[in-house]
Amino acid sequence: SSWVETARFPPRLDLEPITMKRMIYHHPLPLTEDATSASGIRPVQMKRAFEKLGYEVWDVTGFTKERARRAADVRHALRQGTRFDFCYSESSTMPMSMTNPNHLPTRPFLDPFLFRNLRRNHIPVGHFLRDVYWRFPEYKKSVKFPKREAALLAYGWDIQVLRHQVDHVFLPSMEMAAYLDLGRTPFSALPPGHGYPAPVDGPKTGISIFYVGGIGTHYHMHQLFAGVKKASSEGIDVRLTVCVRPEEWETAQHEYAEWECPAIKVVHAHGSALLDYFRDANIASLMIEPMEYRQLAVPVKLFEYIGAGKPILATKGTLTGRKVEEESLGWVIDNTSDALVELLTRLQNDPGEVERMRQKVLARREEHSWENRARQVAATLQG
Repeated sequence: SSWVETARFPPRLDLEPITMKRMIYHHPLPLTEDATSASGIRPVQMKRAFEKLGYEVWDVTGFTKERARRAADVRHALRQGTRFDFCYSESSTMPMSMTNPNHLPTRPFLDPFLFRNLRRNHIPVGHFLRDVYWRFPEYKKSVKFPKREAALLAYGWDIQVLRHQVDHVFLPSMEMAAYLDLGRTPFSALPPGHGYPAPVDGPKTGISIFYVGGIGTHYHMHQLFAGVKKASSEGIDVRLTVCVRPEEWETAQHEYAEWECPAIKVVHAHGSALLDYFRDANIASLMIEPMEYRQLAVPVKLFEYIGAGKPILATKGTLTGRKVEEESLGWVIDNTSDALVELLTRLQNDPGEVERMRQKVLARREEHSWENRARQVAATLQG
């Protein structure tokens, strides 16, 4: 009787296939967990974001030899019937074929053949193109012949790969598309994100400005230094902390010597050590001299500031300034010391304005997380 019952009414089995979220993550360099530059931070953060969203991530990263081995693992898995939802690729600042330490393009077809094979297996491929700095005259001045010409050829080859072997191109901003010819490949904006689990509190009184990032050729902040010194000398309670790499400050220090004063300090820190400086600030600065590249570049630090919950000081004539203005994330002024003094005077006379602006930043911070960027990729490639 027991056997009959079992035979007629077997235990219920879940016959629906278990759906595993699985994706391929491509980057033509090794991932550096403790990276300090934006070009190293973003690839690590995007991979972590996919993992947090529950994806089983197949890593195809590293120099050529390691990428080739991992790409072979993917091909073998495909032959065995393993399915992937999509492939997401993060570029570096270098051409894909020239990222080895010797920068020799020993296997220029490695990455395009991987993309082509995935697409033939109906796996959509998306690629984030980090920048197009090589399209600008400054690049030709900063890189010597013949390395420059070899790199330009390799960058051109990358664009051909995006035109023919990729389903979707992600850009830091839509403005960057004007400098590219992607043919019929669709594209959309995928700016950086932030990884702050919670906002960072700051001082309730006075004006404490913090900047972290580069200084030098592409980051001119002379008017910021001049404005803070002038405002301080006029009795405004303002402080500026600038966190830059030691070697960059050593090169640029002489340009800022005339504005040395007790209200300004330069520090060198990265990673978790930055938290103390964020806690000591109630405004974050991106007051940088406008230039053509600033009209299409979106710095990672903008979104780190948002994640930390800091209202942002930005410059007119830059894409950052436009984003800050559009989303009410801070104040956008002319890149002059007088414009900064005028703003600081206003903030001193209305102490509540900084907190009111902070609340606006807090209302937008969740939508700018790295995880939200990963969701955007998945939705785009699977849609």
